[in-house]
Amino acid sequence: MARPFPIPQPAPTAGRGAAGGLTLPPLESALVAVTSLHVCALPWALGDMHAWSQCASLGASLAGFILALLPRAAPAGPAEPPTASLLRFPVFWCGLVLLAYVAVQGLNPAWRFETDSRSWWLVPIGHVPWLPAGVEGPFARSNPWRELVVFGSLWLLLCSLWCGFRRRRSYRILFGALVAGGFLLALLGFAERLTETRRIFWTYLPSNGSFAASFIYRNHAGAYFNLVAALSTGMALWHLRRARRRLEGQGASVFYGFAAVWAGVMVLITYSRTSVVLLLVFTVLLAAALALRLPGQKGPLRRRAEFAALAVALASILGIVLVSLNSEKLWHRFAELAADPSSSARDRALVRRAAGDLRRDRPLLGWGAGCFRYVFPPYARRYPEIYYSESGNLRYWEHAHDDLLEFPAELGLAGMAPVAVALAWGAARLVRLRFWRHAVALPAALGCLMLPVHAWVDFVLQNPAVLVTWAVILAGTLRWMELETPASGLSSHRGSIRGRPSSSPA
Repeated sequence: MARPFPIPQPAPTAGRGAAGGLTLPPLESALVAVTSLHVCALPWALGDMHAWSQCASLGASLAGFILALLPRAAPAGPAEPPTASLLRFPVFWCGLVLLAYVAVQGLNPAWRFETDSRSWWLVPIGHVPWLPAGVEGPFARSNPWRELVVFGSLWLLLCSLWCGFRRRRSYRILFGALVAGGFLLALLGFAERLTETRRIFWTYLPSNGSFAASFIYRNHAGAYFNLVAALSTGMALWHLRRARRRLEGQGASVFYGFAAVWAGVMVLITYSRTSVVLLLVFTVLLAAALALRLPGQKGPLRRRAEFAALAVALASILGIVLVSLNSEKLWHRFAELAADPSSSARDRALVRRAAGDLRRDRPLLGWGAGCFRYVFPPYARRYPEIYYSESGNLRYWEHAHDDLLEFPAELGLAGMAPVAVALAWGAARLVRLRFWRHAVALPAALGCLMLPVHAWVDFVLQNPAVLVTWAVILAGTLRWMELETPASGLSSHRGSIRGRPSSSPA
């Protein structure tokens, strides 16, 4: 009976240096370094929510894209050039269409943002009505060009990841850097919570008092650490199986398991109710998936019980940390929701209803990427409960608290079509490659599945750090599986044995 998570056998000499260690070519090493530093830096840059960090992110993505397109030798002989691999990547074409669509919205504004010392308003201006349109607003605030920077950075990053990373070792390094960065960020958040500071990094005063770690909004932090917990769990399982086969020691699996615990702890102390619930759902689903595979494993009973023993150990550590923390605030937030759910959810429900009215008025072409905050006030006025505060002042909504509604409202059906095609292609590839049989892919896919659920009730995808981390985990996991499945015809290099994973550990 087949093992649930096949582990490749190491080659005796291929890809090893003089000291016996695995090596990467200089160009790929540089690309891995640039990409790892880029992806890990985004959460530390206040979640990449400001224009300066988003422009820097675009520059880093462009540098990685140039490195990825440079010709280099394949791992074991001639292979197609990076440009050919890029042209066969559906996300490249879907992203290109989306960027062109957003650029048209920026070039064809239908309204102009104007302001004085007391208020702001929109002035209709001449435009081509049958083309996508947007709002001519300030870049520092939000407009289609600002969204073009975010989408362009993500598109370049995914393209360089797909065609520039030619070895599985590159993805392991990237994922290891992601986990290490998330682990350090969790330690930072824990230290900030213990010291009860009101400033991020003890120096920066955020606009939102409910921050967590380096994220200005705690729900963004909860979504990010859920992704880190899922990736850490997958890497721990992968290294655990390698250690069982005596291909390496236990150190890597212990580190990744510990990182998963700390990421889970950070989710809890963000006090984000949705994040906590989704973390519990992820844990239950993953435990059920692993339990279903235990009967098919070979070996003595003690090996079958390894996952159960690991789960008990991690739960014990988590319990000790929770007891040492003042978690009264978390339970108080859930008690508030249980005591008066209508009061807690009424405002967001009305915002979604008003956003639905907004979307229905321009269903095909949308209102413009990044323009929700400008065009929403007239629709919020229809619902006084969300238009006026208790003191009688006007309330300002930057987002719909529902990304699955806000993105279609801004982009329209035409703009969402390439996004839907890219996501459908990725989901189909994951299923075709049987992600549930891969140690890293199973937890990573389950964790990434939780994010759209979270986006249904919040605006977590409006945070570029969360969006990029989610997309990189999905694309990296998919490409890792393709490199281990040469029979699919998608491997970018030789050195594989048909019908089973590649013999090279790199």
